[in-house]
Amino acid sequence: MPYSVDDLAEQAGVSVEILERLSLILPAGAGRIYDQRIYRKKHGGIREVFNPKPPFDAVSKNLHRSFTSRLSYEAPDHVHGFVRGRSTISNASQHLAKACVLRMDLEDFFPSIDAAKIKASLREQDYEEKAADFAVNLVTIGGKLPIGLSTSPLLSNLAFLSTDRSLAEYAQSEGLSFTRYVDDLTFSGDVTDRHSVDIAQILDDAGWSVNTRKTAFMRRGGPQYVTGLYVGESDSPRIPRQVKRKMRWILHVISKFGYYTYMTEFGGAEEVMLRRRLLGWACYIAAVEPDVGYPLLRAFDELVPDPDQDIYDLL
Repeated sequence: MPYSVDDLAEQAGVSVEILERLSLILPAGAGRIYDQRIYRKKHGGIREVFNPKPPFDAVSKNLHRSFTSRLSYEAPDHVHGFVRGRSTISNASQHLAKACVLRMDLEDFFPSIDAAKIKASLREQDYEEKAADFAVNLVTIGGKLPIGLSTSPLLSNLAFLSTDRSLAEYAQSEGLSFTRYVDDLTFSGDVTDRHSVDIAQILDDAGWSVNTRKTAFMRRGGPQYVTGLYVGESDSPRIPRQVKRKMRWILHVISKFGYYTYMTEFGGAEEVMLRRRLLGWACYIAAVEPDVGYPLLRAFDELVPDPDQDIYDLL
């Protein structure tokens, strides 16, 4: 059945009148509705992240639940970002010990998804036109899909679905393995320059732009990394050596001099290596390489005090 404005309001947890008012306010009043943070990218440019303020945060979460239950999106096997049960680890595992790994990155992935693409996706899902218009106004900022809203990940996957299918068909026809983790596209096998040109053309034809600065061919025998994990071995992905060395060095400093000394005299505070971050890193390493990560996790849990807030008394 067609999805109406009444259905949308019910799912958002507000009246139709409030829904209409929000639909009018949000496109012009983002500063009153969202907290905005700006981060500088490593290779230039900025990344804007928006977090909805109360009470709109509850509306946004309700819409996310509505989209999750309503939208008939089934992630293709090669999509590993924002998909339950998949991760950077499952993504990297598809490219182990390949002759060549090609990494291609999309330029400004979320902001490049505009209101028209989102509306078209919702209309294909039987949203009535007015309901689609209201929904688009609730999930975009300045006519673009923002980073930070809980609704953005699923909508980004939905907007990219037709391109996902085109890329998957091309990879299969060329005998290549293909995965996508958000805006990170990876192809592996007997990859050549021709493949990168063909893939860029497929993306360009679909309205997406390649960040050519991040395009990289990684051949067997040299460094091969997929979503931050080394894939040169055939059995499983590996944590990069420099990450393991750094975490072991941090553990050595903390065990010898103490956590507070590490924070104040060895750069821990500058890198914001609070307890939860150290434990998070150790948990991730344990998920990839248990024999390395679990000893780190046990040691950090024992040696690093809680709560972290106490460290700021010494800074």
